[in-house]
Amino acid sequence: MDILKTIKRNPISTAFVAGIIGCLALSSGNIQQNMESINQVRDIAQHNAALEMKLRASQQSAEAQAEIANSRYQAGCVMVVAMKDPKSYTSLSENQPVLDRVRKTPLPAGTIVCDANGNTGKIVLVQGEPVVGEMAFTGNKNLVAQARKRSTARYALPNQ
Repeated sequence: MDILKTIKRNPISTAFVAGIIGCLALSSGNIQQNMESINQVRDIAQHNAALEMKLRASQQSAEAQAEIANSRYQAGCVMVVAMKDPKSYTSLSENQPVLDRVRKTPLPAGTIVCDANGNTGKIVLVQGEPVVGEMAFTGNKNLVAQARKRSTARYALPNQ
């Protein structure tokens, strides 16, 4: 009964409240659509933020690798060539042995190797075999060209 007394005492306020409730009831479909749209936009924004973070991490990793590769070239890495043609340069690959072309023996673990394309690596032991690992790349063509000029290129990748 208290509700009826309140309605009789405040008919204008009651009419406004009833109007608002009626409007909300009529527009509930639109409100639900808007909420779904907001959720979709939020999901897209989260996806884009995650993608941007991944790209930034990738860029930072590439920059760190370039610094490592640059220092390897500056310190005098061992340049590798094709086994059959010592004047022909080849590319390093992960888990690939590097051989002394004259002795046909693999380089020992710990040796820093590089190629004419900006790739560098360290000879590491994988299952007891010395192969290229810990690779890093630089795009500094001048540094690579200087290393090629210094190189005596006695070291090669097998089967190339």
